[in-house]
Amino acid sequence: MRLLVGTVALALLLPAVPASADERGRALESLVALQRACREAEAPGRRELYSVELPPGTWRFGPFGEVDGILPVDTRRNLRAFGGSAALIPSNLETVGVIATERRARELSRVAPRSTLRIGFFLGFDEPWRTHCLVRPAVGVTTVRMDVAFVELVGPRGTLVAREGGDRLAAWLDDAELDAIPGRGPRGAMGSASVSGAGSVPAQWQQAIAAANRGSVAQAVGRCHAEGIARGADAEGQVVVRLRVDGASGRVREGEVELSTLGDRREADCIAGALQRLELSPGGTGLVDLSVPVRLRN
Repeated sequence: MRLLVGTVALALLLPAVPASADERGRALESLVALQRACREAEAPGRRELYSVELPPGTWRFGPFGEVDGILPVDTRRNLRAFGGSAALIPSNLETVGVIATERRARELSRVAPRSTLRIGFFLGFDEPWRTHCLVRPAVGVTTVRMDVAFVELVGPRGTLVAREGGDRLAAWLDDAELDAIPGRGPRGAMGSASVSGAGSVPAQWQQAIAAANRGSVAQAVGRCHAEGIARGADAEGQVVVRLRVDGASGRVREGEVELSTLGDRREADCIAGALQRLELSPGGTGLVDLSVPVRLRN
């Protein structure tokens, strides 16, 4: 498994976009704070997003993968935080890194020795019943199984040099957006879009999609879901819609269903039609295929 999170794939070919505070999580600045987070994670409920920073010289990138275009963080000996008193291990031993071109990988590797690595993670996001942390007083090390959400490279002057997000982060943010929708009854929320194939989603498109969760498109999605439930569709589920967008104008030319868990094709098609009403600003050239996940709730 890789932490190459399709929602921000190839974002490193462009200047890194700063994340909001919600997307950065709670910064853990000491071993005590980390151990407190471990205790908090033992409680049931929605997972919290945490982050830690590894100072320059305490981490490094591994060799760039020319085939898959991945510049990985070297995790062979675990990632050490707080002077070595905490060992951070990706929960599924996935590759933690960023997607880049060969040239961009060289640039990031040059700046890495002078940069801080910020890692965002959850505890118990994938398998909440497992042990998240192991405190070993005899050796003075706390071992943490982290479900990685994002990685950021922060330059010497505090500038965000690169950021790569993950599917866990996207799902977590989608849940938060869904909960934030006012009202009751059948409704839906669009999550972060991803590009089918090479490329990245323009930031203004992501913002427009998020804003549409509180407008006429969201209302149309809610009507589709209400009609689907009346026919026997599942009350909760997900639909992924592929939108073909004219990059030069931002106009959505067509939409089709990629995936649906609702058990009602008519509802899924209705939702795809609703998303074709999205109003996007010009964001490039040529045709762009966007995959937009929609979570439904009654």
